[in-house]
Amino acid sequence: MTIVSLSLSHRITPAEVLEKLAVPSAQRSSMLARLHAVPSIDEVVVLSTCNRVEVYAAAHGPVDRVTRTVADLMAAHGQVPVADVLQRAHTRVDGAAAEHLFSVASGLDSMAVGEEQIVAQVKAAARAAADAGTNGAALTGLIDAALRTSKRVRTQTTISTEGISLARAGLDLAVAHLGGLATRHAVVLGTGSMGKLAARLLREAGVGRLSLAGRNQERVAEEARTVGGRHLRPDDMPAALADADILVTATGAAAPVVSAEQVQAARAQAAGRPLFVLDLGMPPDVDPAVGRLAGVTLADLTALGRHLADRAEPDQIPQARAIVAAEAAAYLDRQEQATAAPVIAAMHAQIRQLADAELARLHERLPDLSEQQRAETAATVHRILRKILHRPTVRAKEFTTSPNGPVYLDALRQLFDLSAHTEAPHIALAKIAGPAERPDIGTGYEDHGER
Repeated sequence: MTIVSLSLSHRITPAEVLEKLAVPSAQRSSMLARLHAVPSIDEVVVLSTCNRVEVYAAAHGPVDRVTRTVADLMAAHGQVPVADVLQRAHTRVDGAAAEHLFSVASGLDSMAVGEEQIVAQVKAAARAAADAGTNGAALTGLIDAALRTSKRVRTQTTISTEGISLARAGLDLAVAHLGGLATRHAVVLGTGSMGKLAARLLREAGVGRLSLAGRNQERVAEEARTVGGRHLRPDDMPAALADADILVTATGAAAPVVSAEQVQAARAQAAGRPLFVLDLGMPPDVDPAVGRLAGVTLADLTALGRHLADRAEPDQIPQARAIVAAEAAAYLDRQEQATAAPVIAAMHAQIRQLADAELARLHERLPDLSEQQRAETAATVHRILRKILHRPTVRAKEFTTSPNGPVYLDALRQLFDLSAHTEAPHIALAKIAGPAERPDIGTGYEDHGER
């Protein structure tokens, strides 16, 4: 099995293309189902954020065929030519795919380097795949390792404190445009991770009044209580918009939820006050025509990208990248050792069965042996076999991490005629161990000394 990732991000993909390819939360399960229905794809997770769309698949068969199939489905979803997807997509396999996801989860590949919302977004992608039944041991282990890497980067470096989120960057623009927030009325539409962050940043910045709205009224009410804001119901929105100085949107909807007509009607009641609109949605939550209305300034993700382009990266980016590289190497080491596990287990089981069969025959020929003598005979035979097999076992584990690891494992299969009992899986074997762990591939014949 091979891990394949197909990634399109703000780095090489125009915003208008990302907008079409984005997979809103309401469409994620159907997209996952279409991808999972591909015969060569065993597991799949879709990560769609405000500045990237990525597919991670545990697959078998030729990588180029898997890549083309994923690209075809993405193109059909976004109604764009597949050539556009293939031209801008970055395909990564196994170790490169793992290292890229680790970097993404750590905030190192974000438009706002060091931002923390990506952690919640990776978790949400994993939950969506779990709910859709499209993930399994391989991708669950990969994502768990990515989140552990992210935690290590954020605790051992200062990129989170030195970095800036998209929401904070947008509010910096709002402050510059409006001259401060102390007397302003802010409306936040959306209570996902980005919307919650915007609401909390507005409160921390000392905004005068804060109102929240969204599809899930229970969630809106809860977040409003948390930040000390007003819970807006659908009927409250026109009046709140007319009274607003700042509108922040982050809904995850598939199409704009704020139209130029709505904003124009609200502006007619605003007595000439300016309105700053921060659209954090991908696809956009706000009709672009809103930005052309008198008295309205619209800042979308493209505008935020320009604002962040001149910002210096956090000082500890090299240290963070070193952590990502080390964790990716350790992850691959664990996968290679896990690959050896069934081969080693089969070898030990085969020899144990032969030993038990010979002991049974011996005890039949010597019926006068006492139970203690039988037990001692068996213990001695198994102890000898443990010692004989200890060195090959240790070497087999070591060989799997070398460039010729698959060759060594195949030789072991041939020497012990294990082909009928083992396959040659690649990544999705067993539970992934943590950074300080190694897969337990003991089989009962490990040499733990005399007992």
